[in-house]
Amino acid sequence: MNILITNDDGIDARGIRALAEEICKNHETLIVAPREQQSATSHSISINKPIKIKEEKLEGLICSAYSVLGTPADCTQAGISLLGKDIDLVISGINRGLNAGTDVLYSGTVSAAIEGAIYNVPSIAVSMEVDWEKDDEDYSKAVKWTSKILKMVEKEYLRGDVVLNINIPNIKDEDIKGIKVCRIGKSTYNAKYTLIEDSEDKIYKKNGTRNEIQEKDSDLYFLSHGYVTVTPLHFDFTNFEILEGVRDIIE
Repeated sequence: MNILITNDDGIDARGIRALAEEICKNHETLIVAPREQQSATSHSISINKPIKIKEEKLEGLICSAYSVLGTPADCTQAGISLLGKDIDLVISGINRGLNAGTDVLYSGTVSAAIEGAIYNVPSIAVSMEVDWEKDDEDYSKAVKWTSKILKMVEKEYLRGDVVLNINIPNIKDEDIKGIKVCRIGKSTYNAKYTLIEDSEDKIYKKNGTRNEIQEKDSDLYFLSHGYVTVTPLHFDFTNFEILEGVRDIIE
């Protein structure tokens, strides 16, 4: 396959390198990733300024690579429409940190994959839970599970308008219980704002902790119980359950 790899952590991130090293072994691979960190940029695109693209030489990798001064969605679009040819699959990641629950709405990693689906290219987003107090994570575990899932779905289940969102828990590989295909959960946070500068513009530092997981059939629940999770996503946000009811009221 012709595979486009992108991310939101930047082209120099360890996660994208680990993924590319494995994918390059069996597929024609093109890397198009942000030149700078773009986490939590969601599905933003550049519309009011030019996009700068630079060819990169990534040591040890034989695949072509480009950095983009733009968003993750920009990278996918440029990879499909400009830099690549006949892309069969987009893989976004491996992200440093989970993209589970309703956090998918904020995620540049997931949005880069969804951009592929919008252009009818099958897409996968991959994220791995990390210890944020450290900066030494090993992505080989996530690479292994990504490769395993790709082999399962590449011939029968990959559809052009679908994104598979994969998350890997932060536990030893031998402790992972298996894979759960499940829905996204509802992730809310107890947000805290700390005033750090009291001037005309009050400046706050924001942080918070995730609230307790409620749903027992969601990605958040299964991740907390030692499973790799896979959730099929789609860019159509329509709430079909109430569509007819709203139509009856308004039309």
